[in-house]
Amino acid sequence: PPVPPQRQAEDVVTVASRFKQRYECRLPPAAVGPPPGPPRDPRAYNGSGVAELLRPMGTAPCLLKTKDWWTYEFCYGRHIQQYHLEESEIKGDILVLGYYQSAFDWDNESAKASQQHQLRRYHSQSYVNGSRCDLTGRAREAEVRFLCEEGAGDYIARVDEPQSCSYVLTVHTTRICHHPFLRPPPGLAPQPIRCQPALAPAQYVQYMRAQVCE
Repeated sequence: PPVPPQRQAEDVVTVASRFKQRYECRLPPAAVGPPPGPPRDPRAYNGSGVAELLRPMGTAPCLLKTKDWWTYEFCYGRHIQQYHLEESEIKGDILVLGYYQSAFDWDNESAKASQQHQLRRYHSQSYVNGSRCDLTGRAREAEVRFLCEEGAGDYIARVDEPQSCSYVLTVHTTRICHHPFLRPPPGLAPQPIRCQPALAPAQYVQYMRAQVCE
């Protein structure tokens, strides 16, 4: 009597090679079910807001980063400055890259902006009305982006100038790591996908014999 077809398991998919040979491939558990750990639904979060988590930076020492000739000084919620240091002393002019203006509002911003911040998992602040820029004639300005880094403390990871006298400072901090919008996604190691030819019983016997003979 004919054998009724078996229902394929949820973690098995059938694929075909360029030569039309069919294979059954078993997917790793991470590709089938939800990731392990607590749910990542932000609505279930009732802890401190992002601004509250970062507020202690306002009384912490300013952050410094030296890049080539310049040293950049970021004082949370106050200002960003740029100057040249020699033997721990400031030599020459101090350029203000901006004074604190506002922070990204996770509750009231447009959906598009909120998506950008959520997808790239950063919080941002705007600093404006800095020293006049000779190239543009306008005041310097900067955006500070805060990213989670577990166990790192607070530090300026990089300083970029995508446009003349318009800066982006990227600050890594542990302070925001447990906030659901800013927690990095779980780092999953590559998982193998095991495949075998999808054969009829008689073909499978021939296939196994060929494997033994090789």
